[in-house]
Amino acid sequence: MTTPAVHTRQESLRPIPGRTGDLSAPWLTAALRSGGLDVEVARFRATEFAEGAGMMSRLVRVELDYAVGAGPPSVVVKLPTPNEANLAVSAAYHLYRRETLFYLGLAAHTPARTAGAYYADLDGEIDFVLLLEDLSGYHIGNQVTGCTVEQARACMPFMAQLHASFWGKVDHPDFDFIPYHYPSFQSDNLYQGTVAVWDKVAELAGDALPGEITKAKPAFLAAIPGMQEWITAHPRTIVHGDFRMDNLFFGQRDGDAPVVIVDWQGTLRGKGAHDLAYFLSQSMPVADRRANERDLVARWHAGLTAGDVPDYSADQAWQDYQRAALYLWTYVVVIAGSLDPTNERGRGWMREMVTRSAATILDLGLLDLLPEFGG
Repeated sequence: MTTPAVHTRQESLRPIPGRTGDLSAPWLTAALRSGGLDVEVARFRATEFAEGAGMMSRLVRVELDYAVGAGPPSVVVKLPTPNEANLAVSAAYHLYRRETLFYLGLAAHTPARTAGAYYADLDGEIDFVLLLEDLSGYHIGNQVTGCTVEQARACMPFMAQLHASFWGKVDHPDFDFIPYHYPSFQSDNLYQGTVAVWDKVAELAGDALPGEITKAKPAFLAAIPGMQEWITAHPRTIVHGDFRMDNLFFGQRDGDAPVVIVDWQGTLRGKGAHDLAYFLSQSMPVADRRANERDLVARWHAGLTAGDVPDYSADQAWQDYQRAALYLWTYVVVIAGSLDPTNERGRGWMREMVTRSAATILDLGLLDLLPEFGG
C-alpha cells in the first residue's frame, strides 16, 4: 500500500473544521486533492470513535463515495477534543502542534511507518486537523493484555529505525517545536505530578505496589531531577514518547507494514532508550519480559547499528535501558494517578502498568541506581 504524502494548508480549506458536523464533501475533496488525489467526494458517512479512543483528540472515521476518480474507501479525521479539561492540557503541552508539525516536517524523514497523512493544518494551539490513512485493516494492540513476544520482536527494528533516523541530529532549529525532555514543561509537570499523586497511586494500586518501592519514595523523588537531566543528555534523538500497545498497529495482510505507530502528540528530544524502556517495562507481561528482555534490547541495538548509529555499544544500550526503566516510574505514577478509577479498563490498565514496571525495577535491582542521580 502506498503511504499518502502529507500536504499543508491551503487558504481555501480554512476555517479548520472543529467538529464532525463541520466536515463537508467539498472540504474533503479539497483536502484529498491537496494530497495529490484527483477525486471529487460525492457523499460521506462520518462515525466518531468510541469514547476513550484518542483521549486528547476527537477521532472520526469517514467512509467516502466518489463522483470523480478513485480514492481511499475511508479515512480517519483527527480533530480537537470536545472535552474542555483535556483541551486545556493539549494546549498547555502543545500536543496538537507537536503532532501536526511532525507530520509536516519529519514523518517523511524516517522509514518507521506511521499512519499516512493526506492533509494537515494547524492554527494556534487549539485548531488543527489531520486527514489520516484508515488502519482498520490492521490489528491494534491492547495495553491491558500487553504484547506478545512476536509483537515485541517486530517492534525492536521498527523502533530502531525511528531512533536511527534522527540520532544525533535533533539540536537544530527545525526540531524546536519538539521539546527537550528536560528542562521543559514536560519534565516540570512529571516531577510535580509524581510528587502530587504518588500516595494516591499507592492507595489505588494496593498489593500491586511492592513495599520496596513504597519505601524508596523519598530517594526516588530526590533523584528525579538527576534522572531527567540524564535521559535528555547525548546521544539524543526523536522519542515517540508514548510507545505502547494502544498506539501500535500490526499488519495482517500481504502488503501491510509489520508495525505502524500513531499518535505523535508526545514527541520529545532525548535518549532513544526512553521508548525502549517505556514499551518493554509497561507493555510486556512480566514473565515474557523476564525471559526475553536481553534479547529484545540487543535487537534494538542491532537495529541502531544497521541504521549507521556510531559509537553506541551493546553494553551502553543495556545500561541506558535500565536507567530509563527506573526513571519511567514517573510516567506510571502520573498516568495511573490521572486515570478514572471508576472505569474498568482504566483500572486494569493502571494495575498492569504498576505491576509490570515495578517488577522490572525489582528484577533488575534498579533502586540501587538512585544514589547515582542524587537519590
